Amino acid sequence: MSQTSAPAKTGTTAETTRAKVTEVEPHGVAPIPPEEQTSRPLDLLRLVFGGTNTFATIILGTLPIAYGLGFWASASAVVVGVVAGALILMPMALFGPRNRTNNAVSSGAHFGVVGRCVGSFLSLLTAIAFFSISVWVSGDAIVGAAGRLFGIDGGDALRATACGVIAIAVLIVCIYGYQFMLLINKIAVVAGSAIMLLGVVAFGGSFHASFAGSGHYALGSFWPTWVLAALTALANPVSFGAFLGDWSRYIPDRYSPSRLMAAPFLAQVASLLPFLFGVATATLVADPNNYVAGLAVVSPLWYAVPLIAIALIGGLSTGTTALYGTSRPRSPHGRAKRPSASARRSSSAAGAPTTGSPCTSTCPQPPRTDHTAAHGSTHRHQRTTRNDR
Repeated sequence: MSQTSAPAKTGTTAETTRAKVTEVEPHGVAPIPPEEQTSRPLDLLRLVFGGTNTFATIILGTLPIAYGLGFWASASAVVVGVVAGALILMPMALFGPRNRTNNAVSSGAHFGVVGRCVGSFLSLLTAIAFFSISVWVSGDAIVGAAGRLFGIDGGDALRATACGVIAIAVLIVCIYGYQFMLLINKIAVVAGSAIMLLGVVAFGGSFHASFAGSGHYALGSFWPTWVLAALTALANPVSFGAFLGDWSRYIPDRYSPSRLMAAPFLAQVASLLPFLFGVATATLVADPNNYVAGLAVVSPLWYAVPLIAIALIGGLSTGTTALYGTSRPRSPHGRAKRPSASARRSSSAAGAPTTGSPCTSTCPQPPRTDHTAAHGSTHRHQRTTRNDR
């Protein structure tokens, strides 16, 4: 009977120990305590969709038009690329709930402690790239919308101020951690989607689906250029693979694999909204290679304020989801000191990993059972007795 009542008790404890948004997250990449796994697959969906429902994804949606494709060719390439990328991404959501740590640390089971550094390095590069893109694009959007709204040209000074404010806000959210980031992305999902759907009203009168493209294909002919556009769209969902564990580790392992995999898949399918927003509006600007400034010019005056809002919200959501995982320390208490030789021998005799091991603070370790502890204690007692003799 105790086994049947355990899940309910665990769920109750997890619900009562959910951290507050204003509390700084104490955890690094070490395994999350089971009682603090308070999230659901729906939260993972919000984080993934919030991270894609931004201006950075809109910019990716404009690239097929910039490659020379027409609207329908661009839209089909985007749909194929996003769905294919989402299918590749799905299984990456399974590691976090089981190991209670991020995917880079989990990969140590396959590649070793040193081998997983390759994945960590790639995650760092991806995080820096998307953080930079989100800050840069959002800053440009704010400058363009402000010029359209107030008729001023702030130039580099306004652009630097806008980028600086967004970057600092992203860093603050990352310092507070997971719960604050989850709140930001809950807002981004609703607000960003509403503003983009409002774009149907703003641009519906001037948009024509018959747009045939420039005819100057980036790779010389249609099909190679179409494949390039599809791969560009595919890269966006695949880039989330390194970060899913940072968020899914807060989900208990009691959820079925199908529910866990459905969350990132549905989130990426939903990202077709900003992708297609970019495809459609890129057909309206004079130069798709200078999309942000061109969008501000063709936007109705009343849509300038929503553009500023989506730039701010989108910059926060994309920046935080990209930077959060790579900004977490190895351990909440800093780098552990290497123990003495006698301490390492005692830990080894007890069946526990030494503190000086590179994997101690980053890799999930199996819990010590009473039998293991008792066996280690007996072993140490026998060794001490022999030394006394």
